[in-house]
Amino acid sequence: MSLFFRYIGFLYLKYFFFLFVSLECFFVVIDLVKYLDELPNSANLIVLLLVYDFMYASQFILPLSLILAQIVLMIVLLKNSQWTAFLALGYSKIKIFLPIFMLSFLMTFCFIAFNATSFAYAKEQVDLIINEGFLGNVKRDLFVKYNNTYIYFEKIFPLLQSAENVQIYEFNTDNSLILRMIESQKAVFNGEEWNLQNVTITNFDNILQIGQNPLTIQNEESYTTLHGFKPKILENIYERKGNISIIDAYEAIMLLKEQGVNTQKIRGLLYNLIFFPLFAPLAMICLANFTPNSNRYANLSLITLEMILAVLMSWGIFFSFSRLSISGLLQPEFSILLPIFMLCLVSFWALFKMIKA
Repeated sequence: MSLFFRYIGFLYLKYFFFLFVSLECFFVVIDLVKYLDELPNSANLIVLLLVYDFMYASQFILPLSLILAQIVLMIVLLKNSQWTAFLALGYSKIKIFLPIFMLSFLMTFCFIAFNATSFAYAKEQVDLIINEGFLGNVKRDLFVKYNNTYIYFEKIFPLLQSAENVQIYEFNTDNSLILRMIESQKAVFNGEEWNLQNVTITNFDNILQIGQNPLTIQNEESYTTLHGFKPKILENIYERKGNISIIDAYEAIMLLKEQGVNTQKIRGLLYNLIFFPLFAPLAMICLANFTPNSNRYANLSLITLEMILAVLMSWGIFFSFSRLSISGLLQPEFSILLPIFMLCLVSFWALFKMIKA
């Protein structure tokens, strides 16, 4: 790693750190004021609330901080005439910006990787601390369909991977006749399927005969069902929330396809987690192309204002499209993938133009 790379990289990371922490603190403080009357009495929960809110805010603050740090660094180099000096020494514009591009892509890919973990559920933990006053997770009254089976969960604990008061109704292949009803007070997910404990199974004889009981009741110690139906998948499919990790979103799409259910919203969530963070480094490449060679013949205040306004307007449009796709109003391929693809083409054009300059 050259001295020039370390110098530019250090300056960029310094401005990025200041902007990121400042904007994060501003966001968290605003949220804290909003929740002021609903804060729990426990100091530990308040600390956890701040941590999870900080993690949740990074989904919005990180892309903007990456871009704003580049703009600040560019203005500082121009005002100190360092930018012109680097060009006079033979450094091209692409070579000056290369450390910034590499660092921004690296941080973006790390952020995408974090979205594949429980990091993606930070907002969910914030809401739980505020609404319930404890840290954990519990969902109530979920009614789901799986192949020819309908399942009712009175309580489901996604983090504990367990459920209470489960009722299962198994139908024949065309869902016209009920075959059996299964009841259990406790169910546990073992990683592949649900294991029901102390089960009561009521079998229905659909061929009625005089003098015969159409119901056969039997008790079992355990019963397995719902193979591959993970607690987090259940929660996010049927709660219509935007809190889901990349892995859970992918598994939910595969499961919904098997059930013949529309996957539009889940696809929107998945594309938003993977492709939307790429907006920042791609936009940075486009902005770099408009950097003047000297501050002598350029209005730095006007250039800075134009860049910030362009970034905020573009980010707002991309963010609005992503929300519309998650809500189901627009197809995610049109509202997320297409804009990112167009931005990618523009950034490649800008990069090619800088290389040829």
